[in-house]
Amino acid sequence: MTTAAVVAYYREESEARVSYAGHPPVLYQRTNDRVWSYARPPDRKGQSDGFPLNIPLAIDLDTFYSQITISMTPGDRLFAYTDGIIDAPNPGGESFGLARLKDALDANTGAPLSELKSAVLKILHEHTETELTHDDVTLIAMEIC
Repeated sequence: MTTAAVVAYYREESEARVSYAGHPPVLYQRTNDRVWSYARPPDRKGQSDGFPLNIPLAIDLDTFYSQITISMTPGDRLFAYTDGIIDAPNPGGESFGLARLKDALDANTGAPLSELKSAVLKILHEHTETELTHDDVTLIAMEIC
Protein backbone atom coordinates (compact mmCIF):
# COMPACT_ATOMS: atom_id res chain seq x y z
CA MET A 1 0.00 0.00 0.00
CA THR A 2 1.33 3.46 -0.90
CA THR A 3 0.25 6.61 0.87
CA ALA A 4 1.15 10.18 0.02
CA ALA A 5 0.90 13.73 1.29
CA VAL A 6 1.34 16.46 -1.29
CA VAL A 7 2.23 19.90 0.06
CA ALA A 8 2.54 22.90 -2.24
CA TYR A 9 3.25 26.48 -1.18
CA TYR A 10 1.95 29.33 -3.30
CA ARG A 11 3.93 32.46 -2.45
CA GLU A 12 1.67 34.96 -4.25
CA GLU A 13 -1.39 33.67 -2.38
CA SER A 14 0.54 33.04 0.88
CA GLU A 15 -1.08 29.61 1.07
CA ALA A 16 -0.02 26.03 1.53
CA ARG A 17 -2.26 23.44 -0.05
CA VAL A 18 -2.22 19.88 1.24
CA SER A 19 -3.75 16.71 -0.23
CA TYR A 20 -3.66 13.24 1.28
CA ALA A 21 -3.82 9.72 -0.09
CA GLY A 22 -4.21 7.67 3.08
CA HIS A 23 -1.27 9.51 4.69
CA PRO A 24 -1.03 10.77 8.29
CA PRO A 25 -1.67 14.50 8.73
CA VAL A 26 0.93 17.18 8.10
CA LEU A 27 1.43 19.49 11.07
CA TYR A 28 1.81 23.26 10.91
CA GLN A 29 2.80 25.97 13.35
CA ARG A 30 2.08 29.64 13.04
CA THR A 31 4.86 32.06 14.05
CA ASN A 32 3.04 33.26 17.19
CA ASP A 33 1.69 29.85 18.25
CA ARG A 34 3.40 27.82 20.94
CA VAL A 35 1.92 24.55 19.67
CA TRP A 36 1.61 22.69 16.38
CA SER A 37 -1.73 21.91 14.70
CA TYR A 38 -2.85 19.06 12.46
CA ALA A 39 -3.77 19.89 8.87
CA ARG A 40 -6.76 17.56 8.72
CA PRO A 41 -9.31 17.37 5.94
CA PRO A 42 -12.94 17.94 6.90
CA ASP A 43 -14.69 14.74 8.03
CA ARG A 44 -16.71 13.54 5.06
CA LYS A 45 -17.00 9.92 6.17
CA GLY A 46 -14.67 8.65 3.42
CA GLN A 47 -16.99 9.47 0.51
CA SER A 48 -17.36 12.26 -2.02
CA ASP A 49 -20.48 12.01 -4.18
CA GLY A 50 -20.26 8.22 -3.95
CA PHE A 51 -16.53 8.06 -4.74
CA PRO A 52 -13.86 7.01 -2.21
CA LEU A 53 -12.10 9.99 -0.58
CA ASN A 54 -8.37 10.31 0.21
CA ILE A 55 -7.61 6.56 0.29
CA PRO A 56 -4.10 5.21 -0.47
CA LEU A 57 -2.90 5.31 -4.06
CA ALA A 58 -3.95 2.74 -6.68
CA ILE A 59 -6.69 1.13 -4.58
CA ASP A 60 -9.61 2.61 -6.49
CA LEU A 61 -9.23 4.52 -9.76
CA ASP A 62 -12.27 6.68 -8.97
CA THR A 63 -10.82 8.09 -5.73
CA PHE A 64 -11.34 11.79 -5.07
CA TYR A 65 -8.45 13.59 -3.32
CA SER A 66 -9.54 16.70 -1.44
CA GLN A 67 -7.33 19.70 -0.78
CA ILE A 68 -6.82 21.67 2.43
CA THR A 69 -5.75 25.31 2.19
CA ILE A 70 -3.71 26.84 5.02
CA SER A 71 -2.94 30.57 5.08
CA MET A 72 0.75 31.04 5.77
CA THR A 73 2.92 34.02 6.73
CA PRO A 74 6.71 34.34 7.02
CA GLY A 75 7.98 32.28 9.95
CA ASP A 76 5.13 29.74 9.81
CA ARG A 77 6.26 26.12 9.61
CA LEU A 78 5.12 22.81 8.11
CA PHE A 79 6.18 19.31 9.17
CA ALA A 80 5.59 16.24 6.99
CA TYR A 81 6.65 12.69 7.81
CA THR A 82 6.14 9.05 6.90
CA ASP A 83 4.06 6.66 8.96
CA GLY A 84 7.29 4.90 9.96
CA ILE A 85 7.67 7.60 12.60
CA ILE A 86 4.25 7.25 14.22
CA ASP A 87 4.20 3.45 13.81
CA ALA A 88 7.66 2.94 15.40
CA PRO A 89 7.18 0.47 18.28
CA ASN A 90 8.82 0.45 21.69
CA PRO A 91 9.99 -2.89 23.15
CA GLY A 92 6.46 -3.49 24.49
CA GLY A 93 4.93 -2.99 21.03
CA GLU A 94 3.38 0.44 21.71
CA SER A 95 3.56 2.77 18.70
CA PHE A 96 5.18 6.20 18.93
CA GLY A 97 1.91 7.75 17.74
CA LEU A 98 0.67 11.16 16.66
CA ALA A 99 0.40 12.52 20.21
CA ARG A 100 4.09 11.85 20.98
CA LEU A 101 5.11 13.38 17.66
CA LYS A 102 3.08 16.51 18.38
CA ASP A 103 4.50 16.67 21.93
CA ALA A 104 8.04 16.45 20.51
CA LEU A 105 7.31 19.30 18.11
CA ASP A 106 5.60 21.40 20.80
CA ALA A 107 8.59 20.90 23.13
CA ASN A 108 10.90 22.34 20.48
CA THR A 109 8.90 25.33 19.31
CA GLY A 110 11.20 28.04 18.04
CA ALA A 111 14.20 25.74 17.58
CA PRO A 112 16.00 26.02 14.23
CA LEU A 113 14.66 23.44 11.77
CA SER A 114 17.79 21.26 11.97
CA GLU A 115 17.50 21.12 15.77
CA LEU A 116 13.76 20.45 15.55
CA LYS A 117 14.33 17.44 13.29
CA SER A 118 17.18 16.15 15.48
CA ALA A 119 15.01 16.48 18.60
CA VAL A 120 12.18 14.49 17.01
CA LEU A 121 14.59 11.72 16.00
CA LYS A 122 16.18 11.68 19.47
CA ILE A 123 12.78 11.30 21.16
CA LEU A 124 11.83 8.62 18.63
CA HIS A 125 15.03 6.66 19.38
CA GLU A 126 14.38 6.97 23.14
CA HIS A 127 10.91 5.50 22.55
CA THR A 128 12.05 2.56 20.42
CA GLU A 129 15.24 1.83 22.37
CA THR A 130 16.69 0.30 19.20
CA GLU A 131 17.57 0.93 15.57
CA LEU A 132 14.68 1.98 13.36
CA THR A 133 14.37 -1.01 11.05
CA HIS A 134 10.59 -1.56 11.15
CA ASP A 135 9.77 0.84 8.28
CA ASP A 136 11.09 3.90 6.48
CA VAL A 137 11.53 6.98 8.65
CA THR A 138 11.41 10.24 6.74
CA LEU A 139 10.63 13.76 7.92
CA ILE A 140 10.66 17.18 6.30
CA ALA A 141 10.45 20.47 8.16
CA MET A 142 9.81 23.69 6.21
CA GLU A 143 9.64 27.35 7.19
CA ILE A 144 7.98 30.06 5.12
CA CYS A 145 10.36 32.91 4.29
